Amino acid sequence: MLHSSERWKSIESLFHECLDLPAQARPAFLQERCGADLDLRRELEALLKSADEPLEALEQPVRLAARELAEGALPHVAPGQRLRHYEVLSMLGAGGMGEVFLARDTLLERKVALKILSPALDRDPRGLRRFEQEARAASALNHPNILTIYEFGRAEGIHFIASEYIEGETLRQRLSHAALPVADAVSIAIQIAQALEAAHASNIVHRDIKPENVMIRPDGLVKVLDFGIAKLNPGISLTLPQPVSPTQSISLSLAGLVIGSARYMSPEQARGLPVDARSDLFSLGVVLYEMVAGVAPFAGDTVSDVIAEILKGSPPRLKALVPAVPPALDAIVNRALCRDRDGRYQTAAGMLEDLQAFASHAAPARSSGPFAPPARFASSPGVPSAQLQNHPRSSRMTWAAAAILLVAVAGIWFAARMRKESAADQPPRTLAVMPFLNLRQDPSLDYLDFSLSDAITTELSSVSALILRPSSSVEKYRNQIVDVRKAAADLKVDALLTGSYLKDGDHLRINAQLIDVRSNRILWQDSMDLEFARLLEVQDRVSNEIVKGLELHLSPAETQGLNPQRPENALAYQYYLRGIDFYALGDYPSAIAMLEKSANLDSGYAPTFANLGKAYTTSATLRLGGRDQYDRAQAAFARAMALNPELVEPRIYMANMLTDTGRVEEAVPLLRTALAATPNNAELHWELGYAYRFAGMLTQSLDEGERARQIDPQVKISSSALNSYLYLGQYEQFLRSLPDQETPYLLFYRGLAEFYEGRTSPAAFDFDRAYMLQPALLPARVGKALSDGIAGHRTDARNLLNQTEDEMEQRGVTDPESMYKVAQAFAVLGDQAAALHALSHTIDGGFFCVACFTGDPLLKSLRGQAEYAHLLSIARQRHDAFQARFFPAGQN
Repeated sequence: MLHSSERWKSIESLFHECLDLPAQARPAFLQERCGADLDLRRELEALLKSADEPLEALEQPVRLAARELAEGALPHVAPGQRLRHYEVLSMLGAGGMGEVFLARDTLLERKVALKILSPALDRDPRGLRRFEQEARAASALNHPNILTIYEFGRAEGIHFIASEYIEGETLRQRLSHAALPVADAVSIAIQIAQALEAAHASNIVHRDIKPENVMIRPDGLVKVLDFGIAKLNPGISLTLPQPVSPTQSISLSLAGLVIGSARYMSPEQARGLPVDARSDLFSLGVVLYEMVAGVAPFAGDTVSDVIAEILKGSPPRLKALVPAVPPALDAIVNRALCRDRDGRYQTAAGMLEDLQAFASHAAPARSSGPFAPPARFASSPGVPSAQLQNHPRSSRMTWAAAAILLVAVAGIWFAARMRKESAADQPPRTLAVMPFLNLRQDPSLDYLDFSLSDAITTELSSVSALILRPSSSVEKYRNQIVDVRKAAADLKVDALLTGSYLKDGDHLRINAQLIDVRSNRILWQDSMDLEFARLLEVQDRVSNEIVKGLELHLSPAETQGLNPQRPENALAYQYYLRGIDFYALGDYPSAIAMLEKSANLDSGYAPTFANLGKAYTTSATLRLGGRDQYDRAQAAFARAMALNPELVEPRIYMANMLTDTGRVEEAVPLLRTALAATPNNAELHWELGYAYRFAGMLTQSLDEGERARQIDPQVKISSSALNSYLYLGQYEQFLRSLPDQETPYLLFYRGLAEFYEGRTSPAAFDFDRAYMLQPALLPARVGKALSDGIAGHRTDARNLLNQTEDEMEQRGVTDPESMYKVAQAFAVLGDQAAALHALSHTIDGGFFCVACFTGDPLLKSLRGQAEYAHLLSIARQRHDAFQARFFPAGQN
């Protein structure tokens, strides 16, 4: 029931009057003052029922679980015990309805969290239903910012929920240290709003948004937990153990019952009234207020104190507590905390839009001068685009058949085009393969989304009539329902491959369609039914059809590329796809483990070895894996090229490794040869520009980098920078060239350009955020050292650099451009000896960019040193030899 402001005032006044009376006098008072207004009396009774309880009284399940644990009454679950296919590893803590354990899923080889139901609730059918509701409600919400529920089950008389295991800390733990910077608070709020938007779209209201129910992973991704008290609105049915009418709606909340944590309740929730999505938005406003101010807007020692504050009116404006808060953010929080829900944000999408607009338009303040103390930031420089996706999470496709089917689709389309037009008159088409939608959620297949896109792209990469967007370009569309026109505009392509699949037992139905975005026509669509046991057989059959469909205008090499060697072992192919997915997620150790398993089962599949080498190289460089992994990478690349001499990917990956390990003169011929065969491959152009940069050919490096982005604006979108602009002193051009992403790598380089410009406060902010997101990343460590220097903590900065350099040398990490960043930081900190030592390793390691060294203002303290002149001479000799070999006179 909605009330006018006068009604609110009446309820508030009566509530406080009644609180002042002895308990035995309250019924008569209510009878006299409420009269025939039964709704008013019920609302006041609901408030009074909880008014004198301690603040934590609403968390009875937690206390019950803790008491039962102390008394030994909880189910005996011990490390090593198995509940079905889950092996218990250790206890994580007490949850809202029982204990939570870390476990291993022995079928899928992954860590999971197991929530064990308290026996007291197990004996209570309503408690059991509430527990099951948590699983059903949350499992219906497949979204990156919502905890993924795998299973609701029972084993050995124990009810449990199996969910994904989240490493990180709760927002409560984060807030225990201090208030958050505005940028961090807004980023977290955006992700919570995204989760709520997905939940509300499914008619699910969380009703307990609070810092304890928000987890923050080390990479900054936010997960909303605990839909155990979510209210399912009409239209949502739950499958219960007992037969239930399919039209019956289940709601486990009772009229007048106050549920949730008092400090974060909306006024209507605190009064025990029915709630809707707007109640969650009020709670999010409270959380955002607390993140920025460091204190909750509604305080009190008892529930009655808190409720009185909530009902009394608006809390102090956020800007009154934190004067530096931008007015736009203050307005967002104020609207979210409107007591009258009609004046509040009406949808999560509305609040999300305002938060995103604030994040994208706010800019950090400027300051200048070396090591000026960093200012307190009042705005956010942006939020990772990966965190701004608003669509509900969709699961993944299945393996082999789907990949080959999509390749067939592409082949049929392009064959038809070639029959209509001559190859000379037809420009290359641009194509992106989008992730498929899982129409029946199956978490066991969720690794297939990105990995299939990668496999399809790899298989089509030899077709010169195609300009393909690499799978990394479509990674941001994971877990989304794709708007075809928007996606095509974003990716700058004129065609998309999209589709869906449905798994039913051992059968799979795949629906696929090829869309010409320019004409808004579906060029091809079909469905295919198959059994999992016949997947590899289907692959071979479809592959032959592709060769027939693309026989026009294909060179022998292209024909060979579209009829690649197939993996002989189905399980090996599953491990291969899992490895591709882990790599895309930045989990390089898991990627290596999966790809090694695949290679051990099937030693004849070239893409496995190509991607295994790439994983080794990335881990060796960015995670300081060192010389052993470089050696393994080279062996893997050699194996891939021996198995399939026409495969482009191992040449790209190997050239990158050769450049990073001081062998740029070997990388350039490899790349140039590959480009002669596939001139429209953006990654080849990018890697060639990367190699030229190491050799000091900065203009040529920029030409190749810009050519790569002309072919594919999304090339290397999350881990690339045109550093040659930086080395030429074109700082603003460099900043404009950076992709609009918030990855740790790009945050570091944004900070470095700002540092060059003398804007030390924004630089420190970006350096710190990069380090917070991924402290093990080598560039992030350098950025953290520069940030410490800006703050005047030079000893800490030098210690971090010394530790980083020692690890690089001990492990044989030979990425010389990263070592150059270490040399720059030492030079800025005034440690000339350490800077010269690092610069020596830079040049010995194969980064001999003379123009960079001579013009770099960060090396100013080294000029005039005899050792510096000697090192410069060594670098110039190698640069001149490189130029003479690859850019003879008249070809510069």
